[in-house]
Order: sequence, then C-alpha cells, then structure tokens
Amino acid sequence: MTLEAVIFGGIGTLAEVAELDRAAWNAAFRAHGIAWNWSWDTYAELMRPGGDRQLAARYAAHLGQVVEAELLDRTHQNHFATMLAGGVPLRPGVARVMNWAARGGVKLALVSRSEVEPVRALLVATARARAGVSFDVAVLREDVERMAPDPAAMELALIELGLGPARAVAVVDTPASLEAARAAGLATLAFPGRLADVEPEDFAGVSLAHVLSPEALTAAWRGDSVQAAE
Repeated sequence: MTLEAVIFGGIGTLAEVAELDRAAWNAAFRAHGIAWNWSWDTYAELMRPGGDRQLAARYAAHLGQVVEAELLDRTHQNHFATMLAGGVPLRPGVARVMNWAARGGVKLALVSRSEVEPVRALLVATARARAGVSFDVAVLREDVERMAPDPAAMELALIELGLGPARAVAVVDTPASLEAARAAGLATLAFPGRLADVEPEDFAGVSLAHVLSPEALTAAWRGDSVQAAE
C-alpha cells in the first residue's frame, strides 16, 4: 500500500491566518456598529470547540444578546478575503510538500471552515510560493452541514478523492480538526499553529511536526513516530 493523498485540515495548515481572521471579525463588528472587540484569548476560546459555522451567534448567545449573525459572518468573510489577498506567507515546509506531492502523483485536498472567497484569496496570494501547484479536491463550509470535530468534511474529501482512509494522511492544526480526522479513520500529522498554543497537550501522542515535510507525513501515515520533527 502507498500513500496516495494528503488532506490539509484547514487553511491554518497552509498559512498562519488566525490573527487576520480575528482582525476581520473585529472589523465586521465595527462596520455594523456592534461594541464587541475580541481579544486573542476570546477568539481562541470561541474557535476551540469547532462544530458550528457561527462564532458570532455563539458569542451573542453567551452574552444574552441578539445580532444579525449571518450578516456579520458575511461581512467578516469579505474582510478576511481582502486581508488574505494582501499577501500571507506559507507555513514552513508547505511549499516543499506540495511540490513533492505534485511530482510524485500524490493527490492534495483542502478542508476548510471558510467560504470560497477567503480560500480563493489565499490560494491566489500564495500561488507563486506553491509554484502553481493546486488542490485536487476542496471541501469548504458550504459543502457540509457540520464542521470539525464532526468528520463529515474529511469523509467527503475522501469520497471526492476516490480513496479509503488508509491511503491518505491528514495534516491538522487544531484539536477539533484532529478529532475530525481521527473519526474519519485517517492517520494524522499535527502541525499546530498559534491557535493550538492554548492547549498544546491536546496533541500528546500524535505525530507532530514544526516544519512540514514529506518524511514527517510518510512517518505519520505509517505510524512510525510521534516525535516532533523539525
């Protein structure tokens, strides 16, 4: 059996975008005259559970307030796409892995809780760094009812890749995406970004990389190592 696909479990596995996302939310609140300003800690706590599409709705419910959550979310997505279009570097090793996959015939999939516009903006902004390598499959927010830790998006990615879980490995950057990948039966490589710094012990016992590489992916797929790879 050979490794046939790599599934990136979020745009945060490609680029460090959490701070931009938080800024986009706060810009949306200002645009609609809502007196919220999410600190990093508040944003990270809201992101941690995953599952739903609506951070603003969940936050409003916590405060006992009523807001136009869908409108806020659309404005947030627009701001986020604009910010991403301004340029963002790929995380360490991502370009190497994508080029390795393209040369070796390994399929690439992206699973994201974002809508199409931010994802498109990120891919356009990083096209040169990726040497034009693209994804074979993309599963975005509109494609599933529930987001990670629900495995639906990972399972759909496998269906669209035409592969069983034993032939793919998932790159995950949050505990929620790790849980989703595991529930879909996938081998996983943790590639935590800033959001995971809140509870880094959540990746204990999981193959871990600080720099993404074909070697780390292959080892994680084989179950060879749980040591941090540089």
